[in-house]
Amino acid sequence: MATVVIADDHQIVSEGIARLIEASHQVLAMAIDANELVQLVKQHQPDLIITDISMPGMQLNTTISLLKRTSPNSAIVCLSMHDEPEIVKAAYEFGANGYVLKHQAGFELATTIEKVLQGERYIPQDLKNIIEQKTDLSARQLDILKYLAQGMSAKQVASELNISSKTVEYHKYKMIEQLEIRSASELIAWAHSRNLV
Repeated sequence: MATVVIADDHQIVSEGIARLIEASHQVLAMAIDANELVQLVKQHQPDLIITDISMPGMQLNTTISLLKRTSPNSAIVCLSMHDEPEIVKAAYEFGANGYVLKHQAGFELATTIEKVLQGERYIPQDLKNIIEQKTDLSARQLDILKYLAQGMSAKQVASELNISSKTVEYHKYKMIEQLEIRSASELIAWAHSRNLV
């Protein structure tokens, strides 16, 4: 029986997930925001973390990497209403082991949990089709955008990623062009709206 910590800013969702899995897993605690989640994971070191990706304080890159550092042996399943390719792909690139859409949790969550607890990285087939689509932005562009959205200058991003400032600027304007938006500030807003920061 695996130990589990669940996080969602809607308690009714967490309770619903707990009911779905409590026959075969032990739910240790439930969090309502990213800070509480990190504290509970540090305290309990669970086998599995099931977390919403849109709750207060949640930033895909920093939260998932922090959870990985806090409890290296915990598998992480992201539970989300977002099926946009760049978000699914980003969750994987930042270290999630599984990804399930909330409206599919009733019939997909059990399989996903079983697979990730066996050490696999798993998402349901229809989401796999999404992640395999050509996404709007490449992994390199997502990396650059993540740092730009944190307020770093092109020079700072270049130093962080060991590339030239020119390369950062090139990708920045390429992203603006690809996403058909008008400015760098709109690009940053786009990143925040998709919880990529």
